[in-house]
Amino acid sequence: MAPVNQIRGRRRGRRALAAAGAVLALGLAGCSIDLSSLRPGGEAEEEPTTEPAETVPAAPLMEEALADLAAYPALTATGQVAESVGSADVRDASLTVADSGTASGTIRANGVEAELISADGLLFLRAPEDFWLDQGVFGPDFDDYDGNWVRASAAQAGFDPSATLVPAELSAILEGIELESDEAAEENLDGTLTHRIDLAGERNQVWINAETGQIQRIAIEELVPEGAESGPQVRLDLAEAGTAAIEELYDGVTAAAEGDLGGARDARIEVGWDGSPDMSCEDGPDCTWSGTVHDASGNGTGTVTVRMDVTFSNEDIGEQTCSDTGDLEAGGSLDLSCSANYDITSADPKSYQVGAEAKLSTIGLTDAQQEKMLTTLDEQREATLSGGGSPSAEEEGEDGGN
Repeated sequence: MAPVNQIRGRRRGRRALAAAGAVLALGLAGCSIDLSSLRPGGEAEEEPTTEPAETVPAAPLMEEALADLAAYPALTATGQVAESVGSADVRDASLTVADSGTASGTIRANGVEAELISADGLLFLRAPEDFWLDQGVFGPDFDDYDGNWVRASAAQAGFDPSATLVPAELSAILEGIELESDEAAEENLDGTLTHRIDLAGERNQVWINAETGQIQRIAIEELVPEGAESGPQVRLDLAEAGTAAIEELYDGVTAAAEGDLGGARDARIEVGWDGSPDMSCEDGPDCTWSGTVHDASGNGTGTVTVRMDVTFSNEDIGEQTCSDTGDLEAGGSLDLSCSANYDITSADPKSYQVGAEAKLSTIGLTDAQQEKMLTTLDEQREATLSGGGSPSAEEEGEDGGN
């Protein structure tokens, strides 16, 4: 077994990933399943030719392709992703990912499509209600999820493209996998002559375009980012994104950040009351509502901003409102409390029966986060367009609509 020549002299201290046939498969106990057949109505793709006409040395070919990939200003990735090895939840993905980590595109789970945006370290999905129901996601503002942007976790999206598909990061991940063979086999892949490189493990392979020297397809059992313990299983066709595609990426993400993202909810934690809230009133009437919210599912991620809006009401004296906001950590709890004082003064004091109603909601993007995101996107756009590679005009035309 010959190792890939290290570009950055870095090697992962984890178990070797696996390599096998040209179609990425999921399996347990030796059982292989074609990724495409896991989708409803999916059909297995024809496997590339298994008898190469000739071979070439794999190490220099892989080294040059990885160096080229690392220098991409952005890439397009189309294919299938599963959250983990052995998962039956296979998702179609079509994404553009910049060197900054900004990404946009679509994922499709169980036949339901969701739009995806990843910017400034935050991940958002816009999908119909059925998508969220399939994920088992619920919350106090679930009615606002349908067709609107919602902040999501990597698990809810299936994976986080900003963690695995940033060109330089993807190059580093692939660099950390040993070569299985010293030779790369010539292979016809979807009508294009490529060299297939088998990587160490059971199901890890890379196809490099014989003409351009660029990586055309990857099939990796576990794409593990640096510092992570696990990663998604992928079968993706890759291409360098042209200038038009990069402009479209930043235009779309910036427009969303300026507009609809400002009203996004947050699905990363299922927020619910921990026990029963309490209401008390003193002379005024001066009424207070207090309660504790918690991670109702117990498997949330991150920290979610929670807002409580309370309406106190009486037929004679009308309504008064108050609110409270705090940050709820996954697995934790948060105390919320607010008061409203009618402050009625009278020579003839009266008693009033005051009712109250409280509504919980989540905030996916605070004002401060929105302002920071817009500033960051402007800086990233300029850096990506000025510091990346220079795809040909033909490539720009092909990639511009992705």
